[in-house]
Amino acid sequence: MLSNKISRQLIIINLLSENSEGLTKSEIIGNIEHKFKLSNEPTNYLELTFKRDLQSIRNDFKIDVNYNKKDKTYQLGVLSIDDSRIELLLNSFKIFTVILNHSGLPEYIIPEKRKSNGLKNIATITEAIGVKKYILFDYFKYDSNVFESKKIKPLALKESKNRWYVIGYYENNNEIRAFGLDRINNLKVLEQGFKTKLKIETINNYYKDSFAMFTDGEVENVTLSFDLRDGNYINSHPIHFSQKCEINQEKTRYFIYLKIKITLDFMMELMSRAWSLKVIEPLHLRDKMVTFFEEALDRNKN
Repeated sequence: MLSNKISRQLIIINLLSENSEGLTKSEIIGNIEHKFKLSNEPTNYLELTFKRDLQSIRNDFKIDVNYNKKDKTYQLGVLSIDDSRIELLLNSFKIFTVILNHSGLPEYIIPEKRKSNGLKNIATITEAIGVKKYILFDYFKYDSNVFESKKIKPLALKESKNRWYVIGYYENNNEIRAFGLDRINNLKVLEQGFKTKLKIETINNYYKDSFAMFTDGEVENVTLSFDLRDGNYINSHPIHFSQKCEINQEKTRYFIYLKIKITLDFMMELMSRAWSLKVIEPLHLRDKMVTFFEEALDRNKN
């Protein structure tokens, strides 16, 4: 596996991302050779190969690898592509490496049990996006409990809350739509092609102010308060990229500041921390949350 240059490049990116102060050439090469030994592959990682790998990281991943002449160390520059895609790639690679090194997944690694998230269709959809072909599928509607036939121009694949979605739009409508891969059946790639001027940046911007996949509403300033335990969880795993945190002088409560669209997905996320949540602003969000809690109380009284 490590003879594959992408594998080596991912190891280098991971090493430098975990060592922000930088690593020397000998430290990087030593780590690579150690990985070779763990994988029972020949140890022949040459200095020339190392230089080529660094250049490929710059060209293929668009990541700068800077050399500090004073310390003789290499450091990662600012990522020029979406950090989340690199993180996804690295996390998948780490799991794959563990499997290869142990001839299977060790029993002491216990993944969360989940239903299918639709990944059986991801390769087919990726191919359709690449060649710009329409896809046709049956889509399960949660609100009506029936399947509906859908024909869309697939433009991108997006992950949200451990689910994958295909992003696209209908033949005569340029409104961006999202379809959960786990709800797709009878997928077909059609011969009919399409053209689009829509850029991935536009899709990213479409979702950037939302939590999860709902995109309705306007961006608002939201202030929340949580107890110390919940605040620490939220501080370590932010609700949204806009999040800013403060802790009070008594160190008993966190204040969380967001700029976000107040969607159903966002309110469901807040309800998962209901035992310590206090909505400071806006008032209409507080009123909605109170209504949800009152209705839940009525449903569960008896």
